[in-house]
Amino acid sequence: MVNAYFEKLDEFLKKNKTNKTESKRTVKPRTEAKVKPQKKAPEPKKKKKQKAESNAEAVEKVSLEVSFIKRYVGLHGKTKTQDEILRFLDSLQKAMLEKRIRKASPYATEIENIQEQLIKCYEKMGDTIEVNIDKKTMDRYQEIAGSQKPMLSVSYIRQYINLHGKKNVKDKAKVLMQHIKKAAEKQKLHKNDPYAARLDSIYQSLNKYVTGDTQTPQISKSELNGLMGIFSYMANRSRKKKVARHLQKIYELERGISGTEEESEDADMPLGENSHVIPSTELAGMNFETIGLQGKYRELIGDPCVGFSAMVYGLPKSGKSTLCLDFAKYLAEHHGKVLYCALEEKFGYTLKEKVERLKAVHPKLYVAEEIPENLSDYNFVFIDSVSRAKLTIDDLNRLRKDNPGVAFIFIFHTTKNGQFRGQNQFAHDVDVIIEVKDGEAKANGRFLPNGQIDLFK
Repeated sequence: MVNAYFEKLDEFLKKNKTNKTESKRTVKPRTEAKVKPQKKAPEPKKKKKQKAESNAEAVEKVSLEVSFIKRYVGLHGKTKTQDEILRFLDSLQKAMLEKRIRKASPYATEIENIQEQLIKCYEKMGDTIEVNIDKKTMDRYQEIAGSQKPMLSVSYIRQYINLHGKKNVKDKAKVLMQHIKKAAEKQKLHKNDPYAARLDSIYQSLNKYVTGDTQTPQISKSELNGLMGIFSYMANRSRKKKVARHLQKIYELERGISGTEEESEDADMPLGENSHVIPSTELAGMNFETIGLQGKYRELIGDPCVGFSAMVYGLPKSGKSTLCLDFAKYLAEHHGKVLYCALEEKFGYTLKEKVERLKAVHPKLYVAEEIPENLSDYNFVFIDSVSRAKLTIDDLNRLRKDNPGVAFIFIFHTTKNGQFRGQNQFAHDVDVIIEVKDGEAKANGRFLPNGQIDLFK
């Protein structure tokens, strides 16, 4: 019995020792596996970011070639639609045709390669495609893309232009003020900066807005015009919507839209140090973004600038709405988001019939019965009609002033003698005048004199 007891005890001890050894072996690797990745993971990203920032050269404007290369790098690993690839390709080819990118460019080879790759990508893709760039090319392009960055002062000026004249942007204004203040305290901004005086005006403007002295961030017309020279190059870039709107605001201020508060403040301002005077050679070198109209509508009105204005008039039932709905469809298909305000026909049968007949159905074409308060999401707005809505000339000018960069097409009814209220006054304010009569549309304006198309072709 004693022998049997010790035999059982030995078996128990051996079995218990084996279980303890196995449990130690299983626990130890788990502990090591958890600890190792936590120590090494964050380090590579931090070093890479610091290296990229230190190599970038601060410039007044990033060259167009570098901008396109940076944009191409941004496609890597992303799924893009046919429309997105084609827009990129179109903007690149346009820049090359207009010789804004030349063969003498230090990055001409890279630009030509990007063009070739985009064409190949578009030809072989279906509705979408995932863009992948090989590692060697990616490393080279990332180096170029990170070689330039805008000067800090220029960057702040650009941010201010995006806030100028807008309401309900106090949070953004406060953030921008803090950034400017911190940059000055850390001596990233100096008094010898070429844009120091303009930054000071911008800071004062933001401070007045934040403290409630003004309803929007605003500076004088002459100071705003002074910023035009800094950012005129941006109009060449691929339809940066917000910047284009504010460039158009500058353009409208230059033309002098009547009834604005800024005009009344500056009307009696004497010429002096604040006046922005440039030589004609500099003006000739400026580039302003146009829409890029093609086909019959280019034959009618030319190629207007971003945020243009037009008036369409004619007798009732002459085809004004037909022309404008077809034009709205074309703009939605090729140039951006369109709102058609059908104030006259509303959501009724006649409007539905016209939309179906003209095949004016597109995801970027929207229809409304009234004019929405916020129009900033649209590139083009049609008002059909001004006569039915009983809008005054001041109402229309206010719409344009509150929505810089949005193109407006206003539709008017005329009497039998071809007249309507405010015709002469408003005709002076718009860029294009279109008359619809006897199945034809005839236009005259700043972008093309004596344009004409047949409505039924």
